Amino acid sequence: MKGLRLTIARQTVSSILDTLGDDDFFNIIAYNQEIHYVEPCLNGTLVRADRTNKDHFREHLDKLFAKGIGLLGDALTEAFMILSDFNQTGRGSVCSQAIMLVTDGATEMYDDVFEKYNWPERKVRLFPYLIGRESAFADNLKWMACANKGYFSQISTLADVQENVMRYLHVMSRPKVIDHEHDTVWTEAYVDSALNDKSGPTLTTTVAMPVFSTKNETKNQGILLGVVGTDIPLQELMKLIPKHMLGIHGYAFAITNNGYILIHPDLRPLYQEGQKRRKPNYSSVDLSEVEWEDKDGILRNAMVNRRTGTFSMEVKKTVDRGVSLNTSHCMKKWLVMKILLG
Repeated sequence: MKGLRLTIARQTVSSILDTLGDDDFFNIIAYNQEIHYVEPCLNGTLVRADRTNKDHFREHLDKLFAKGIGLLGDALTEAFMILSDFNQTGRGSVCSQAIMLVTDGATEMYDDVFEKYNWPERKVRLFPYLIGRESAFADNLKWMACANKGYFSQISTLADVQENVMRYLHVMSRPKVIDHEHDTVWTEAYVDSALNDKSGPTLTTTVAMPVFSTKNETKNQGILLGVVGTDIPLQELMKLIPKHMLGIHGYAFAITNNGYILIHPDLRPLYQEGQKRRKPNYSSVDLSEVEWEDKDGILRNAMVNRRTGTFSMEVKKTVDRGVSLNTSHCMKKWLVMKILLG
């Protein structure tokens, strides 16, 4: 795979990354005579598909080059083993699992690999993308897709990348559409310049859900018509909080279902000079970086799992008000806080 085909392959992988969000986990494996991870520090695991991780992997895509003959069977085996391990240990999203195969050919069908790791349950879908105009290997890749509940696509030019990549989403969403699972999604906080007030741009979130076809003749086909959503300024959400329950020194905050800060008194998304300039990673600040718990994950896990009720816990708070100091010169005090969840 050289020249234009390698360029198309890189763009295909980048476009696939664009379809992933914070609820997804991924990794990228390159293979020739041997398999190697695009990011060597993340061997054998999956990482959250947030903006920082996706940008980091894109930087490594430019370093890929063709060398020798690709051992596709070994690469597929490695991919199945990663997904199986992640599924069994419950370390990430296990709703749907897929392998996206970007290749310029497959001389075999690798049914022995599928029989060992994916059949008969077929829990992992396979989506082969054949790069180039040649169709000599198309039959093998089509069979691999059909045998593993996936979809085959052939990409001949850069202009074909976006359209062909998006097709896998219809296949992945079909079971949810048929079962009418109306998943509600809240986005990360973003700056809406159209809602400026006296203090500067307004932080906003969007809530969205899918719209399905309910016609009798199409209800078993799983047709996703589109997505409906609305924008909600975060200050409107804050108005719903019963302030009389917070106490004198109390404050309220909210996080996404991935543990990222949505609203918090210590969140400073904009630079002091020039209020319209936002910090690049303000939307990926984890709760554990702001609320320093004495025991790891008690509060964060409770909120991510949507527990309700009250409990008391110890947290650490520095007296430097956010200025980073050496711990040997920084006094710390312990507070006991009562936190309302739900």
